[in-house]
Amino acid sequence: MAQIAPFRGICFNPSRGDGLDLVVSPPYDVIDSTLQQRLFDRSSYNIVRLILGTTHDGDDAENNRYTRSAVLFQQWRDEQVLVRDEEPAIYLYDQHYQVGEQAIVRKGFIALARIEEFASGMVKPHEQTRFDWCRDRLQLLRHCRANFSPVFSLYSDPCCVVEAMTSGVRKEAPDLEVSDDQGVRHKLWKIHDRRLIMTISEVLDAKPLLIADGHHRYETALNYRDEQREKQGEFSGKETFNYISMYFSNMEDPSCQTVAQHRLISARTYDPFWAQATIVFNVVALQGDAWQERVDQVPTPGDGHDMEILLYVGNGKGYVLTLKDLEEQSQRYRHLLVHAPSATHRAILYRAVLEQLLCDVANEEDGGIVHQVADALTCVDQGMARGALLFPALSVATVRDIANAGGKIPECSTCFFPSVLSGLVINPIVSGEQIGDFL
Repeated sequence: MAQIAPFRGICFNPSRGDGLDLVVSPPYDVIDSTLQQRLFDRSSYNIVRLILGTTHDGDDAENNRYTRSAVLFQQWRDEQVLVRDEEPAIYLYDQHYQVGEQAIVRKGFIALARIEEFASGMVKPHEQTRFDWCRDRLQLLRHCRANFSPVFSLYSDPCCVVEAMTSGVRKEAPDLEVSDDQGVRHKLWKIHDRRLIMTISEVLDAKPLLIADGHHRYETALNYRDEQREKQGEFSGKETFNYISMYFSNMEDPSCQTVAQHRLISARTYDPFWAQATIVFNVVALQGDAWQERVDQVPTPGDGHDMEILLYVGNGKGYVLTLKDLEEQSQRYRHLLVHAPSATHRAILYRAVLEQLLCDVANEEDGGIVHQVADALTCVDQGMARGALLFPALSVATVRDIANAGGKIPECSTCFFPSVLSGLVINPIVSGEQIGDFL
């Protein structure tokens, strides 16, 4: 079902510009204003200057962050800071990281995937998207005509065939290697072997794809494809705008894991949030050993059967939040719950209610998201936040079940760690080019 293809990627030139660790970045949607500035300061060639440029006073239709990104993208190519590969490749991509004392390697690869309508069932989303984010990404795609960040997708293969077939490649020195700010080691190999590419393609050919991360980018690519098809009138289906770069990872591999998305509440947001939260939630105060016992249970991915949310307010004190009227809230958010498996209903519902409460009282600069419970507690204890909402992570199996059932949960409800770096391999969308006959 999934149709994939190699492509001539654009990579940073190691002999020009700055080191690779200074020019790559996380995906745009996890970059807040503080990190954006830090990446800008890190290098004049950091990819954030393309994917998330700054706005200026006086910006207009002819001069804005999208037009500036397009000019800069062309300039870097002209200066050979960015260089396009001479022949098509599939890019083997491994991420080495630690969870406690355990060393983990998530294996995957980057290739092009043919863009499919969601209704086909070939590509399955599991999160809602925001119109303003899609509009933003579409503007960038129109101006730069490139995928700077691959969509992260999952496929199911209990036999781990692709991992076995590519084990020999992994024994060689990688073509690119870099460590990120979280200590994750990223390794990339370029596969040009036609037979191996064909075999990988055949393995994926019968498998649907689940979008793990990059829903906005995928919807944007779908809209852009439709725009280009309407503009051209006639098309073969092999034009480059019919494809999007994707990172493929096997959901059956134990290295495929989700992490929690704990929410920080700022001082100015806390009081109005608390006033609304106490209307819809039962609140039970805990402290000392009782509180610590509940906190220790949070990191385990929840299945939704006995979902509760914890709110930490500092000094070893917190609250357990449970909905007062489960049925009323279920009716209010039935558009999220109607297709989801029953075991996940409460987890989805709690996220939806809390996201709505925060949306009602906060703005873009309030709060934030952290992945580790300890970090969330520290932010509150050190005065960087007034409170922290602690969510158990949804398991990979739960995310799969939601997608297979046709459900969509609130945006940013799930996080797959580590993030796929932006700028490792860029996919250009080139007029007149067509995808090669590798499939």
